[in-house]
Amino acid sequence: MIKILLIKVNPIGTTNLFLDTEENNIEESRVASANRDFFEIKSKGAVTKDMLHSCLESYKPHILHISGHGSADGVLYFHDEENEKEELSISMFSEFIQNYKPNLKCVFMNACFSLNQDFIVTEDQVVIGMNNEVPNDTALTFSRAFYTSFFEGKTIMNSFRTAVDVVGIDGFGEESIPVLFGSTNLVLSNNTSEKIPVEVVPTENFTLIRAKREKRKRDYYILIGVTILISILLIIVSLTSGQDKLYTLVGLLPLGLIKWFKDKLDRIEDSLTLLMLLETEIKQFMERLQTPPIPESANDTAKNLNQQFWNIVK
Repeated sequence: MIKILLIKVNPIGTTNLFLDTEENNIEESRVASANRDFFEIKSKGAVTKDMLHSCLESYKPHILHISGHGSADGVLYFHDEENEKEELSISMFSEFIQNYKPNLKCVFMNACFSLNQDFIVTEDQVVIGMNNEVPNDTALTFSRAFYTSFFEGKTIMNSFRTAVDVVGIDGFGEESIPVLFGSTNLVLSNNTSEKIPVEVVPTENFTLIRAKREKRKRDYYILIGVTILISILLIIVSLTSGQDKLYTLVGLLPLGLIKWFKDKLDRIEDSLTLLMLLETEIKQFMERLQTPPIPESANDTAKNLNQQFWNIVK
């Protein structure tokens, strides 16, 4: 039995998200599935942070689904005692949910700006969220499509990909929505005892990490240019003011920062190279799996590839 905890958060003063509609959509998808008896959904509305804690402790879900609001400042909103909005930082939330492993396999945050670089993702866990603002009708459609596929026996990762296609969102660059991090073999079908290979890190994760590191490279090059400009200006001032030693020394100091910037750039370049090599290895591994029989070592190989990815990201 896969247990899903549906948390609905729509405090006073926030836009109405029609969360009952989303709950009804998910339940209708479950009832329509031949696997309906393999799933149990518990719903809770107007949730405070204390209520979230209590529900996780008592219900022990495999999937935590949060529908609500987030902000570009890196926070999720919950209710306070007066049903006004109360902030919870995404980084603190990600640390909090680690207390519920290994039972909690998937966290689905159907809220704007709910998944960013502050979220801590560990092995054998999937996190789905929005990397930007998303229209409510799109969020509702995405949620329904995801659970329709999942209830029919697809893995979380394949259900995510199907849902993305349903809402017609193309590309997985830095501004992509929605986003999936992590890997898990959680699946439900009529043959729940069947052992399936652990899925490897999807291409979307590589694209997202690569885009963020390319942006960081550009930032460092800009800083190097500014540092050189400042050094030149200080040296010119020293030569025209008669305080040669003082200003020359001050002018040369910023140049020492360039070595620090170069070390950072070298590490970024190394990680980009490793990402490219690993992505190629994963593609070759997935191609080999297309030709049966699947080797007995496939499960261990997939886990090793996933671990390599997370080592590079760290």
